[in-house]
Amino acid sequence: MSIIKLNVENCQNCFKCIRECPLKAIEFKDSRTKIIEDECVLCGTCMETCPKGAKYVRHNVKKVQELIASGKQVCVTVAPSWVGWYDGSQFPGGAPSFPVYSAALKKLGFARAEETAIGAAQVSKEYIKLMEQGQMKSIIATACSSVVMLIERHFPQLIKNLAPVSSPMMAHARLMREAYGDIKVVFIGPCLSKMHEAEDPLAGGLVNEVLTFEDVDAWMAEEGITLGEADTDAAGVREPVSRIYPKQEGIIKTIGDQFHGYTPISVDGIDRCIELFTAMQNEEAGQVFVEANICAGSCIGGPIMRMHRRNLIRSTTRLKTQAEPVDAAPAASAGLEFPHPRVFASRAVPTKMPTDQQIREILAKIGKLSPEQELNCGSCGYPTCRDKAIAVFNGKADVTMCLPFLREQAENKSSMVIENSPNGIVTFDDDMNVMEINPKAEQLFGVTRAEITGEMIPALYGETAFDDARDSKHTVIKKIDGASEAIKVELSVVYLERHKMFVAFAKDISQEENSRAELASLRMSTMDTAQEVIEKQMRVAQEIASLLGETTAETKVALTKLKKSITALD
Repeated sequence: MSIIKLNVENCQNCFKCIRECPLKAIEFKDSRTKIIEDECVLCGTCMETCPKGAKYVRHNVKKVQELIASGKQVCVTVAPSWVGWYDGSQFPGGAPSFPVYSAALKKLGFARAEETAIGAAQVSKEYIKLMEQGQMKSIIATACSSVVMLIERHFPQLIKNLAPVSSPMMAHARLMREAYGDIKVVFIGPCLSKMHEAEDPLAGGLVNEVLTFEDVDAWMAEEGITLGEADTDAAGVREPVSRIYPKQEGIIKTIGDQFHGYTPISVDGIDRCIELFTAMQNEEAGQVFVEANICAGSCIGGPIMRMHRRNLIRSTTRLKTQAEPVDAAPAASAGLEFPHPRVFASRAVPTKMPTDQQIREILAKIGKLSPEQELNCGSCGYPTCRDKAIAVFNGKADVTMCLPFLREQAENKSSMVIENSPNGIVTFDDDMNVMEINPKAEQLFGVTRAEITGEMIPALYGETAFDDARDSKHTVIKKIDGASEAIKVELSVVYLERHKMFVAFAKDISQEENSRAELASLRMSTMDTAQEVIEKQMRVAQEIASLLGETTAETKVALTKLKKSITALD
């Protein structure tokens, strides 16, 4: 299961994690970044540098709670760098002692808490034996599982130089299992790669789960547990000097002067490790005993410490070599001695190298047809355009990751749309001076870009739409004259307050306005004709009515005479 996880919603595809990753162990596919787990050494740089917190570490608290609930004794081995985590800044009365931390851990359900320094003391003895034997030309000694990952995955030629000795974490886990029988072991520290070591069968398989100091603090807060009272049964160490393992040259100082002809070298920080390992690979280092740590400042500067802004100098000064009161009662595991062997294996993932022709074909897809067009700006995360092309060839990168290319494409498309828009588009500064103008706007307002840029458009002198748009913060639409009274324009003005500028869209409505005038004239003509018809109809109706009236009177007279004549006959 992945140790560094991605919050997809937070990722903004800024490529900063790729830029900062010293091994480029991050791929970009399907519009998102993803850790290449076979190449990553869990240095934590991507988590630390992500501006949006899109990457976060896996939390194992629930798994540890399940271990405790199972009924087995669960013992905890605490990295000596815990004194840097609780560096005193959170405690007005000073940083807590190990007995105080032990008491809090036992309240969480752990059967016992001991310092990983117990295992570190045994590991240093193993290093001394290796140098006494003198069978290895050079020896790389480390408590850092990220260093082991770096060599196994990226410098497999140096596996023969890795001291075949377990880490202090695994050594202490074995000592505790020998001392206390059938137990479960949990490691607490500032490191991400210890989670990988715990899951790596070649490392020994003696640690069940790994928690970070951050995990433990969150768990204690959830349970309402505070650091206060001390554990009267807290376990100490027999060799206090081993507590300085987490600081730079910590291993070397525990060995004293027992190097037997090897030249001791301490290197910390992944860039310096890569530099030294490259030299050793090229046989440029001589007979050396190398103390290597991926994190600058060693474990006391681990990724969890860095992400939570623990002060490296203050934390380092808290690592002491003298005995603590708790050491009067050393842990039972501290009295045991066993060999602690470690096995390593090459886990390098081969990188396919494209031909120059294939590189040129990839670069051509983003418009880089010549070396002069290769900006090598690093915005994609890779130092050069050719490096990015190699990553594309290996399926680690998308060819479209080139920001200058994408910007140029966007600008070209925007320019094409604006240049060919059927409407006029003009941008003005806060004083209504022209910043940009497209061809259609030039036609409507009777100006040219060359003459009007930085000037005011005469046709818009005294136009109030701009002030109205700025004051109302809404789009203002008005009908105005263009370059002449014959050109009618519908002007839509928008004020962009953030940029202190106006954008005006000018639509040519001359034909519409002419059609509207013609339609109005036609309507008036039609109304006049209708009125004439109505008047004629009225006259005809009146004439018909008059004629009908005369005919009716005559008919009445005739009928009356006929009636009288009929009556007279009777």
